[in-house]
Amino acid sequence: MRKFFVTTTLVLATAILSAQTFDYSLNNTWSEKPALHEIKKPYDSASAAGILDERKIEYYNEKTGVVINDYSHFIVKLTNDNGIERFNKIYIPMYAGSTIEHIQARTILPNGKIVNLDTTKIKELTEDGQQYKLFAFEGLEPGCEVEYEYAIKRPLSLFGSEVFQRTTMPYLHAKFLLVTPAYLKFDAKGYNGFNVSKDSVINEKRIIAGYSSNLDEIDDIKYAQVEPYLQRVDYKLSYNIDKSASVRLYTWKEYAKKAYEYYTTRTSKEERALEAYATKIKLPGNNNDAQKILAVEDYIKSNINIDKDAIGDDAGNIEWLIKNKTANVDGAAKLFCGIFDKLGINYQVVFPGTRTGYTIDPELENWNRINGILFFFPSTGKFMSPGSPDLRYPYIPYEFTETNGLFLKGTLIGDYKTAIGSFRKISIEPFDQHAHNLEADIHFNADLDTAIIQLDQIFKGYGAVGYRPIYTFLTPDKQDEVNKEIIKSFIGTDNISNIKIENTALTDYFDNKPLIISALVKNPEIIERAGNKILFKIGTVIGPQEQMYQEKPRQLPVELPYPHILNRKIVLHIPDGYRVKNPDDININTEHKEDGETTMGFSSSYSENGNTITISINETYRKIKYPLSQFEDYKKVINASADFNKVVLVLEKK
Repeated sequence: MRKFFVTTTLVLATAILSAQTFDYSLNNTWSEKPALHEIKKPYDSASAAGILDERKIEYYNEKTGVVINDYSHFIVKLTNDNGIERFNKIYIPMYAGSTIEHIQARTILPNGKIVNLDTTKIKELTEDGQQYKLFAFEGLEPGCEVEYEYAIKRPLSLFGSEVFQRTTMPYLHAKFLLVTPAYLKFDAKGYNGFNVSKDSVINEKRIIAGYSSNLDEIDDIKYAQVEPYLQRVDYKLSYNIDKSASVRLYTWKEYAKKAYEYYTTRTSKEERALEAYATKIKLPGNNNDAQKILAVEDYIKSNINIDKDAIGDDAGNIEWLIKNKTANVDGAAKLFCGIFDKLGINYQVVFPGTRTGYTIDPELENWNRINGILFFFPSTGKFMSPGSPDLRYPYIPYEFTETNGLFLKGTLIGDYKTAIGSFRKISIEPFDQHAHNLEADIHFNADLDTAIIQLDQIFKGYGAVGYRPIYTFLTPDKQDEVNKEIIKSFIGTDNISNIKIENTALTDYFDNKPLIISALVKNPEIIERAGNKILFKIGTVIGPQEQMYQEKPRQLPVELPYPHILNRKIVLHIPDGYRVKNPDDININTEHKEDGETTMGFSSSYSENGNTITISINETYRKIKYPLSQFEDYKKVINASADFNKVVLVLEKK
């Protein structure tokens, strides 16, 4: 059997990428006499620094058809004990239908000595259902290098992706090579600075080369999404030239057609089951599409267990899932399509991109990037998520919002029903619909050593998503436990009583009724005595706040799950005979404006009326993304809330 790493007759001498010339050899790149490498700034301080990340993927013919040889070759310099600990053991994942064709590894010590891997010590391991080949390097010490390569034979895949940049370490060189028979023409695209060549045909092989150098370690930091910014290459089969050099394969148009057929084609038995099921759904007595959509969604999600991990053909069969009240996400989507069709509700199936991972690209039809499904309703302009039991119209998983999605618009060609696919933006609900608000009314006990706080936490829109499912999916006793934990985590004491919860239904998303968690809290820990003065930690009432420090330069723009506001109103009743000595400490203001509009900011102020001080706090994040150029302003806003959290009012006798 041919092995990709020992191909010796095929050489691609040069590939032109971004005005640079690189030598991509298909010969074995494992040197018989390896030399240690020098790591220069800024990577010399890394505990492990990659010298080479080389991956070669070859499609070739066997008697059973086309298969893939997937070859990887790594060289890493270990500078200290942390690096040694990270690379002491190597895990090579194994997948269904794949086999390891070749493994070799070695350690190059600082004195030049080479310690080769004893292949008899390679072990097999299974963890959480995943199988691995496992081996350990021997004799590691600071300044050494580890080198290993392996080749995996795996089944044919028409789409692929290789991610080269990491959150764990930098790499000096990354190389990619895609080799196919000349009659199979792939397209490939590099992202975030990874260079990819056009294909070349040499000796009946079609070759695409890719290269990048000095790939920084990307810090996995707060308020950022890392995966979308990593350097990678995606590829897909576009033409089978033996059949037709002009017919492009696996297009988004084709995907739209196949997907639409899958979700809307039904057997006569399924049609009858849908007709009977539709009669059970209580619809509003008007022609309001939004209310109909909510009624359908709530009925199905309340009566069908939607399990994304459910497998098997039955989990996607409408007749079976109605009878057994369980479905996978595809089955649920098919059920929704059927009911919408029966009720005359106009909809479009949508395959969303994602803000948290590797998203779909209109320019490169990598079908593997489809990882979710939504419905869009033209009459309302809003969306629904069939695979999210914890959400209700018009809320969908936040990671699908503000992305491009593939919209399937059903159409008739004669008697043939199909869909036209187009990419459009998936919008998010307006920023002021998402809130983490608070109202607090504070008195002191008779001994002036305990704060008695009527606390109302008010969550709206996506601000309620993390809490509202508690009141649908947990038992009452568990709900009580969670309620106390929520309040305690916020206010720092477990002296909590009179808990009251309002607007807990998942259907309250429809008109965005605020989820309100109220309680009476007694907290002595936020009061201190200093002689005849009372020190009241008023800032702690807004809950813990994060202080942002930035020791290293920020690499990525700020990205939030969703825009939101935080409005807080605190009413403080001053004990008789006392006054607040330092009320102006409450006043904090910082903001960033664009075109006269505040896109982020924190402001706190107060007013006095007799023995009452009313504090108003407004914290605003109008946008999801803030560029690096605005990071310092963002940090100031975040730190302003932390500064308020530290405010202590001094109450002194009049």
